[in-house]
Amino acid sequence: MKNAIIHRIYLIIFVTAGLFLNSCNQNDGPIKPANQFLISNELKAEITAQEAVKNFTDISPLAASIGLLIKSDVEVHKVTYKTSYQNKNIQASGLACFPKTAGDYPILSFQNGTNTLHSMAPSEAYADSLYSLLESIASMGFIVVIPDYIGFGASAQLPHPYLDAKSTTQSILDMIRAAKEFGGEDKILAKPTNDLFIFGYSQGGWATMQLQKAIETNYSSEFNLKASSCGAGPYSIEYMNKYIISQETYPNPYFLAYLLSAYRSAGLIKNQLSDFIQEPYADTISFLFDGKHTGAEINAALNDTMEILLTPEFRDEYDTNTKFTEIKSAFLANSIVAWNISTPTHLYHGENDEVIPISMSTKMLSDFKTVGVPDSKIQMITISEATHTTGVFQAGLQTTLWFLSLK
Repeated sequence: MKNAIIHRIYLIIFVTAGLFLNSCNQNDGPIKPANQFLISNELKAEITAQEAVKNFTDISPLAASIGLLIKSDVEVHKVTYKTSYQNKNIQASGLACFPKTAGDYPILSFQNGTNTLHSMAPSEAYADSLYSLLESIASMGFIVVIPDYIGFGASAQLPHPYLDAKSTTQSILDMIRAAKEFGGEDKILAKPTNDLFIFGYSQGGWATMQLQKAIETNYSSEFNLKASSCGAGPYSIEYMNKYIISQETYPNPYFLAYLLSAYRSAGLIKNQLSDFIQEPYADTISFLFDGKHTGAEINAALNDTMEILLTPEFRDEYDTNTKFTEIKSAFLANSIVAWNISTPTHLYHGENDEVIPISMSTKMLSDFKTVGVPDSKIQMITISEATHTTGVFQAGLQTTLWFLSLK
């Protein structure tokens, strides 16, 4: 009898507890799953609508007209997130910029051009005029994402895998995913949709096209890619290498030195740098790409005369000497081969680009047409009289107007 009473008391306690817990779960709502990519965020800046207008007005009369489309204040966050590199889990970072007006917004991911300074990573240089301009685009109705790239920001301890397609694409995809997770938090008014716009210039133009190919091939169910804008990118690294080594002088020798150094650091090639670059320059390269030297400083430490900078073998025997088989394979593996794109795509290129010749973009356009891409999907826009440096702002302004027309 006593045991039966005790058993009945336990049963009542168990049922009551179950009802209580069930009631709590109903009141609290569903438990949110843990973030798969987002690690942390840090508010870096707030941009008022008036400040955003000024950021555009200060650029050009065309930009001033874009400023009329600004609708919202913006908050700029540094986002740290999980990604992978060389089969290891790492932390990376970038900027995520949210309108401070409630609503559903597409994501715009911007991939920046070649940079060698840790201090100029987007999450470090968020107040720089270029990044302030990009951040201000969020005020027009986008969630703007700007990855740092591996080797900068939270991953500055790693050498930057310059123009390495696999790691670049993975880190950008994971940055966008982390931004979407962050946008799901209650404190964020602007909620991300699956719509995605992508834009990049120079290295970022190449990264954007690599990203576009990856999404169209493997992630179209995850991201609704609305448009892709690629500016002055070294889409075919093989083409660019042949162009550079054939020149008498080349104004940015650090581009090629950066590439060769990065491929060696990433294990893509086993060659010594002295196979490509003559002494005393080859010995100095590892010290130059330390995150503390600007591109201009590295150029000054090298030589813009290719006959002096590069070894005779590399210049004259690149296609025939087996010493260069591995680097040739790496260049080809990280070059973009045209495919039958499904996303509206613009190629922007400055008419007087002295760093990446406009023939790079005309070649890419021709390759896309050859595989059957119609005019309705791809268009090349030549920026009149623009150099590699001056072309970025015009490409950016025209891209912004184009993206706004497609929202």
